[in-house]
Amino acid sequence: MAVTLCVPPRADELCAPVRFLVRQDSVVMELTARHRITSVEWDARERAVAMVVEITDPQTARPVDVRIDVVNPGTARADPRTRTIGSVVRDGREYEVVGTYLGVVADEN
Repeated sequence: MAVTLCVPPRADELCAPVRFLVRQDSVVMELTARHRITSVEWDARERAVAMVVEITDPQTARPVDVRIDVVNPGTARADPRTRTIGSVVRDGREYEVVGTYLGVVADEN
Protein backbone atom coordinates (compact mmCIF):
# COMPACT_ATOMS: atom_id res chain seq x y z
CA MET A 1 0.00 0.00 0.00
CA ALA A 2 1.40 3.38 -1.00
CA VAL A 3 -0.86 6.42 -1.16
CA THR A 4 -0.15 10.03 -1.99
CA LEU A 5 -2.57 12.87 -1.37
CA CYS A 6 -0.82 15.26 -3.75
CA VAL A 7 2.10 14.14 -5.97
CA PRO A 8 4.20 10.97 -5.64
CA PRO A 9 7.96 11.33 -5.25
CA ARG A 10 10.07 10.98 -8.38
CA ALA A 11 11.43 7.50 -9.08
CA ASP A 12 15.02 8.42 -8.16
CA GLU A 13 14.20 10.84 -5.34
CA LEU A 14 15.46 10.19 -1.82
CA CYS A 15 12.74 10.12 0.80
CA ALA A 16 12.90 10.11 4.57
CA PRO A 17 10.38 7.92 6.38
CA VAL A 18 8.66 9.83 9.19
CA ARG A 19 6.28 8.22 11.68
CA PHE A 20 3.36 10.45 12.63
CA LEU A 21 0.98 9.76 15.49
CA VAL A 22 -2.59 10.85 14.78
CA ARG A 23 -4.16 11.26 18.23
CA GLN A 24 -7.50 12.76 17.16
CA ASP A 25 -10.14 11.60 14.68
CA SER A 26 -9.45 14.63 12.47
CA VAL A 27 -6.09 16.37 12.12
CA VAL A 28 -4.74 18.92 9.63
CA MET A 29 -1.02 18.55 9.04
CA GLU A 30 1.65 19.87 6.73
CA LEU A 31 3.56 17.51 4.41
CA THR A 32 5.82 18.04 1.45
CA ALA A 33 3.89 18.07 -1.83
CA ARG A 34 5.78 14.96 -2.96
CA HIS A 35 5.16 12.26 -0.37
CA ARG A 36 4.08 8.63 -0.09
CA ILE A 37 2.12 7.15 2.84
CA THR A 38 3.41 3.60 3.22
CA SER A 39 1.66 2.27 6.30
CA VAL A 40 -1.05 2.97 8.83
CA GLU A 41 -1.75 1.02 12.02
CA TRP A 42 -3.25 1.37 15.46
CA ASP A 43 -0.57 1.86 18.14
CA ALA A 44 -2.27 0.63 21.33
CA ARG A 45 0.57 1.80 23.56
CA GLU A 46 0.36 5.36 22.22
CA ARG A 47 -3.44 5.21 21.78
CA ALA A 48 -3.03 6.75 18.34
CA VAL A 49 -3.04 5.91 14.66
CA ALA A 50 0.59 5.54 13.55
CA MET A 51 1.21 6.57 9.96
CA VAL A 52 4.55 6.25 8.14
CA VAL A 53 5.04 8.87 5.45
CA GLU A 54 8.02 9.01 3.12
CA ILE A 55 8.67 12.71 2.55
CA THR A 56 10.99 14.40 0.09
CA ASP A 57 13.45 17.14 0.95
CA PRO A 58 11.43 20.20 2.08
CA GLN A 59 13.93 22.35 0.16
CA THR A 60 12.79 20.79 -3.13
CA ALA A 61 9.05 20.27 -2.55
CA ARG A 62 6.47 22.84 -1.52
CA PRO A 63 4.58 22.32 1.72
CA VAL A 64 0.93 21.32 1.44
CA ASP A 65 -1.85 20.96 3.98
CA VAL A 66 -3.64 17.64 4.27
CA ARG A 67 -6.41 16.46 6.57
CA ILE A 68 -6.31 12.97 8.05
CA ASP A 69 -9.61 11.56 9.32
CA VAL A 70 -10.43 8.35 11.17
CA VAL A 71 -13.97 7.40 10.14
CA ASN A 72 -16.41 4.52 10.23
CA PRO A 73 -16.10 2.18 7.23
CA GLY A 74 -18.22 3.27 4.29
CA THR A 75 -18.56 6.89 5.40
CA ALA A 76 -19.48 9.06 2.42
CA ARG A 77 -16.71 11.29 1.09
CA ALA A 78 -17.76 14.94 0.81
CA ASP A 79 -14.57 15.91 -1.03
CA PRO A 80 -13.54 14.15 -4.27
CA ARG A 81 -9.88 14.61 -3.28
CA THR A 82 -10.32 12.29 -0.29
CA ARG A 83 -8.44 8.99 -0.58
CA THR A 84 -8.47 5.89 1.59
CA ILE A 85 -5.10 5.40 3.27
CA GLY A 86 -5.89 2.18 5.12
CA SER A 87 -7.83 0.71 8.00
CA VAL A 88 -7.17 0.11 11.68
CA VAL A 89 -8.83 -1.79 14.50
CA ARG A 90 -9.24 0.43 17.57
CA ASP A 91 -10.86 -0.89 20.74
CA GLY A 92 -12.23 -3.87 18.82
CA ARG A 93 -13.86 -1.79 16.06
CA GLU A 94 -12.65 -1.27 12.52
CA TYR A 95 -12.11 2.25 11.19
CA GLU A 96 -10.94 3.67 7.87
CA VAL A 97 -8.16 6.22 7.75
CA VAL A 98 -8.67 8.71 4.93
CA GLY A 99 -6.70 11.71 3.77
CA THR A 100 -7.65 14.85 1.86
CA TYR A 101 -5.38 17.26 0.00
CA LEU A 102 -6.34 20.77 1.14
CA GLY A 103 -3.91 22.87 -0.88
CA VAL A 104 -0.55 24.57 -0.86
CA VAL A 105 0.42 26.15 2.44
CA ALA A 106 -0.20 29.86 2.21
CA ASP A 107 2.78 32.21 2.51
CA GLU A 108 2.59 34.50 5.49
CA ASN A 109 3.70 38.05 4.68
